[in-house]
Amino acid sequence: MKAMLLVVCMAVLAAAPETCPVKEDFTSGKTIGVRPQDQGQFTAGGWSVTTGQTQIKYDLGRHYRKGTVELQVRGPLRQPAKHSLIAGWNEAAAADGDRKTQSFYQLRLTANTMMLRLTHRAGGRSFEGKAAPIDWKDGEWYTIKGTWDATGGENHLWLNGRRIQSGTFNAPFEGFRWFFLGKDNYQKQHAVPGLTYRNVKICVE
Repeated sequence: MKAMLLVVCMAVLAAAPETCPVKEDFTSGKTIGVRPQDQGQFTAGGWSVTTGQTQIKYDLGRHYRKGTVELQVRGPLRQPAKHSLIAGWNEAAAADGDRKTQSFYQLRLTANTMMLRLTHRAGGRSFEGKAAPIDWKDGEWYTIKGTWDATGGENHLWLNGRRIQSGTFNAPFEGFRWFFLGKDNYQKQHAVPGLTYRNVKICVE
């Protein structure tokens, strides 16, 4: 009887639909997020970055300790300086402020590759892990996926289905609520003009 109950429970869990507060391809010419700074431009290909201030901000409604972000992007990905592609924050401002309370998760472009950045200020330190150099092609679409786990588990970064970096936060905390596509307000992490995003999905547990 117990074995049968376990099988039923596992089947229910397997059949449960994923919870994705954000799931959009931008082809409709609109977004469920807000664009408090430069709004960018909707095109047939997706949503395009027009200036370093281009940004979409999503509010998931509450903090989540585990989740996944996934997007497709093309354009000038070969960047020598740090630029955030997408970032998750525990605070709405997502900017330099009270360094004792900030926690964030960033998938960055940097030094012709990508970086997974994890920071939980209350825990006292952060993780910055660069992937190996990437031979970006400006006209190609790339699928980028990241997972976060604020309970102490591993966080990952994938490029086109291949895991390229992993790391952990230094202490459990409440997780993330606000996500920023394009510009991140933290330390002038400007968006990259010419990038185009599509098929953006943020799923939570």
